[in-house]
Order: sequence, then C-alpha cells, then structure tokens
Amino acid sequence: MAYFNHAFRKSFLATGVEVTNFPVTLLDGSSTTASTTEGFLTTPSLPTYVLNVLSQAVENGTISSTYPQWESGYIGIFDPKSNVSLSPSDPGNLCCPFYLAGSAIYTNDKIGPFHGGYTETNKSKMINPRYITRMYVAEPCQPQNEVLHVGSTYWTAGGGVLTAAVVPANDGSGYVVGEIITATSTTGAGTGIVVRVETLGGGGAVATVSIINPGKGYSDGSGIPPADVITLTGGGDGLAEITVTTVTTANVDPITGSGGTACCKEFLCGETYNLRIDIKGSPALRYLNHNAYYIAEAYTGCCPDGAIAPTPVDSTEVFIKWADAILRYPVVNPFVQIVVQDQTGVLWYAPGTSAAELAALGGDTWDNYVSPGYINGACAGLVINGAYVDTKFGDCTFQLTDFYEKEPVKIYASELDLNGDPCTFDGICVVHECLGTQANGLGETILRDLTLSESYRQNFLHSDFRIREITQGNQIVSSINRNGLYYTHYIQHSVPRHNNPTGTFDNDQYLLQIISFDLLTAFGTLAEGIVEGCGVCEFETFGCETACTVPITFPTSPTRKI
Repeated sequence: MAYFNHAFRKSFLATGVEVTNFPVTLLDGSSTTASTTEGFLTTPSLPTYVLNVLSQAVENGTISSTYPQWESGYIGIFDPKSNVSLSPSDPGNLCCPFYLAGSAIYTNDKIGPFHGGYTETNKSKMINPRYITRMYVAEPCQPQNEVLHVGSTYWTAGGGVLTAAVVPANDGSGYVVGEIITATSTTGAGTGIVVRVETLGGGGAVATVSIINPGKGYSDGSGIPPADVITLTGGGDGLAEITVTTVTTANVDPITGSGGTACCKEFLCGETYNLRIDIKGSPALRYLNHNAYYIAEAYTGCCPDGAIAPTPVDSTEVFIKWADAILRYPVVNPFVQIVVQDQTGVLWYAPGTSAAELAALGGDTWDNYVSPGYINGACAGLVINGAYVDTKFGDCTFQLTDFYEKEPVKIYASELDLNGDPCTFDGICVVHECLGTQANGLGETILRDLTLSESYRQNFLHSDFRIREITQGNQIVSSINRNGLYYTHYIQHSVPRHNNPTGTFDNDQYLLQIISFDLLTAFGTLAEGIVEGCGVCEFETFGCETACTVPITFPTSPTRKI
C-alpha cells in the first residue's frame, strides 16, 4: 500500500437494531447476554463471533426488525490480546491498541466443497492509537431542489404567510380536520392565503392550521403593527380567525440584486414578451450532451379599439403563457415544475395535475384561470422548481456501472429584449429562494463503497446474475437500503513498518468506514476514550447546510428515464 497516495479503505456495517440483554451461548457452553446501542456492541468481554450471533438472530426473526436484511449489521471494538470486546465505560483502555470487527453479511460459510470462511467476522488490522491521524463523521444530508422566482411572488414581493396562530377567543365551530379553507377577509392588504385545518378543539373549533398557499402582502406586525387577522370560511355558527405570526420578506437575489418592489412589472397590450430559461447540470448534459435552454414567448393581444397608447394588461396571463410554453417544450420540461402565482396571490398549477393533488393543494390548474382584468399595483409571478427525477434498476439487475444522479439541476431565467436596445431595457426580476444542494450519505454511494471493500476481500460482485447468486453477491446488495441515507464514521490510521531487504520505511494508510443509520454515540465515546492522551483529536463532524423550506407544495414529479 505504500505505493499509493490514498488510504486502503475497509467498510463495516453498524446498521443493526438495538438489542438489550439478548441471551447468547458461548462456544465453551456458558451463557451470557449481549446489548448493543445503534448497532455497536456495548457489552464487554465478549468474543467477536457474538456479532454474527446477533446478526443472524435479526435475519431469522429471533430479534424483531422491520427490515432484517438492512438492520443486521453489528460492530464492536476488541482487545487484540484477549480478543474480547471493550466497553465505553471501561476506564482502563487509555491509549491501548485495539481492532474493529463487524458481523458477516453472508449466510453460507462455504461455496462448494472447498471455498469457506464467508461467515467469519470482518476485522481491521490492529490499530495503535498513537498512529491514528484522523477521526471524523459525515452526516447524511437530504438533497435540495433549486427554486427560482420570476416576477412578483410571495418570495420576491414579500408578505407570504409562513405561520399563523388561531385566535383563542374566535376559534369558530363546525370545522373538520383536513378541511381546505380560503380566507374571506383580512384586516390588512394581503390576499391569496389558503390553510388546512390540522387539529380541532371541542365543537369543531379550530385548534391549529397549516399554510398551503402563503399568499402575498400580509403583515406579521413587525413592520406596520398590528399583525393581520384573517377570517376563515366554513364552520357552523362562528367563523374562526387566525393571526399572522411570520411572513416572508421582500427578498433580493444576492448576486443580481433584483427583488422587492422592482419585481412588479407592468405588461402592455400589443407586445410580445420573451423569457429565456436555462437548465444546467449533469441531468441536462446526460440528456442532450449540452445544457438546455428555451425562449418562451407571450403575446399580450391586441389593444382595445380606440386606445391611443398601449394599456396595461393582467400580468397573470403573461406568466401563464410563459409557463405553458416552457412545459410544452420537451427539451426543458423534464427538468422543471412551474406554479403561477396570480395578481391576487392565488396559486395555479399545470394542466394535467391530478384532481386528488389539486384537492390537497387547495388550488386549480391555470387553464381554468379567468382574468379579472388589470389591477393597478398588482402583479403575478412564476415559481420554478428543479424537479428532475432519474430512474434506476432494481436490486436483482443492479450493476456497479449503473448511473445514479446526485447533482440537482441549476435553473437560470431572464427576460430578453428583442428590440436591440439594451440601455433602455429593464428585464423582470429573478430571485433564487433555494439553491440546489447535493445529497450526502446516499444508499447508492454506500452500496458501492461496501462493494469495493468486499472486492478487496476477494468477495466480488459479479455482473452475471447466476454467478452472483452462487457467490452470495446478492447479499451485498440487499444489505443496503439504496433509497436510504446513512451516517459514515471514519478512522484513519497508519501501520508503520520496515522493509528489511531494502531498509525502506513504509507508512501504509488505512481508512475504516463505519456505516450506520444513526450517529454512533457509544462507539464515539469508546473510540475517543481510547485515544485520549495519545495526542489524537476527537471525532470531527461534517454536517449539512441549513435546509431550505419552501412554503408551498409542488405536485408529484413524474419519474423519467434518460
């Protein structure tokens, strides 16, 4: 290994369900019990094969588990002199050598009459704490779609309701859980809010609500007090009221500086307006071998008879035409979802959205939009969601070369001026609400890490399905939830040695990867306790970016194969 500039990696599964005082019979005939925390063996003075006993008990149903194939991996830290497990509470392990062992992932110990040892526990080399160079944890991170706003929306104009509290003195009566309600009136200037009743008090009084459509233009009292009070439809003898507690501000794009009041653009009759949308990233490149783009046109129609100058029109119709054109274009439509927010803050969804989803979203499709005409000072906008979903093959037909997408698409939009005078052109504002972020700890990645580790042990995942079944390669694939997210703990250490014939000093690097569903607190406590006093740092944690919560729900994105 001294010839390579990377560390040799070995993977262990610590995905087992928690066990308390599970009865175990040892090889000498004595009986004892074993306990684990987060897939880590915490009972001291047990041999390594106890890890296999626990794993097999999960797989055969003796230990209850919802998903036995995924939840049967156990690890432990062992003393290389006595070959028994160490406990996190044992203070006598300070700076002493140890090794890591994990349960086997294979069911049969032999393949044919000769090849055996497949159910032997998976062990690391002996680790001298003084030669540990790094210990760190990578948290699982959810992917984040990119969300872009064009024009006047709850994000760019501000005043979209994020949370609201029911007024205790006016909680109404006769409401039903799950009821979708549109506000009838408000004490402020906001419009468009739609809520869902979540819990009730006595007599059908509203206890809590969730926001489905945040609307626009509401106030939480932080700017111009008091906070808006919104009356809800429905109910029986009395109508419930909610008080706005938090709203979106008029957000400005940190790069372009656009946003706020400048997002309310007036569109005139007799004009054609053009919006360019660009889709960039791995999904588009795999689909087209280049980034995707499209220029959508929206003609505002003829001006009224007798009009001397162009007159303003309902901007909602411009955005609907843009959205329609984008979703009709097959080069771009696999990568986006679009919601139109009209002049009054109401959300309109793409034609073809199922009736069930529309009922849950409390909205309608924009082909049913009826324009009230131009409203002075009111403007519409688009909310564009990066929504590409790749397909994948199942476990039976899994191949290491199968592609899986990790990069979210990046969306760029801008209004174009086709008159050729850029100095006088004022394009519509475009503001990002969420920037796309890549997932971490994907089951697809973990499976490939485990496959690489097993191949180092000469347990290859064959491409031929029959050979894979014979060599138990299917059990490598089935031990990982490919749709899940995993924590990964790492211990990097070296094994210094002299090559006697040449006198060369080698410093081989080894990286132990411990895979788990949860943070291994007990494992971390013991590992940090052992290295204490050896000048080795504690576990370093690599966390996730702050999640970006979008206050509206997009319809389900269809799965497409590209």
